Amino acid sequence: MADKKITALNALAALSTDDLFHVVDDPSGAPTNKKITATNVFNKVPTWLGFAQTPQALTGAGTADVTSAITNCTSSAAGQVVTLAGGVQGQIKIICHIALSNSGTVVLTPPALDGGSTVTLNAVGDSVVLLWNDAAWIVIGGNSAVVA
Repeated sequence: MADKKITALNALAALSTDDLFHVVDDPSGAPTNKKITATNVFNKVPTWLGFAQTPQALTGAGTADVTSAITNCTSSAAGQVVTLAGGVQGQIKIICHIALSNSGTVVLTPPALDGGSTVTLNAVGDSVVLLWNDAAWIVIGGNSAVVA
């Protein structure tokens, strides 16, 4: 295998905790080839993690996608319904109410919600952080979100 380029190796479809990453340690000084397990990579990230994609912008009623981490909602009427499909195990989704006119509210209606059936965001700055677990969204945080 020493005679293969990394780009010529077979692709891996799933990552296991004991899989190895190739690391070049101290590349600007005395570079050395080393290895690290996937577990150690993800347990020892040396800095903060952020969401790279642009948030979904949703004006009025509609569907919050499950392909972006954040959906920013602008409401223009009371009780605007925003639907949210089911996610994948461990997925986190953040919904924020960022602007309104005419006393608008956002009513989130996911297909399955532990502890209720709707989440209402009544004012600008209200938000909800959801986790998809065992076939339902679970509210794990937010600001002034009302679950009913």
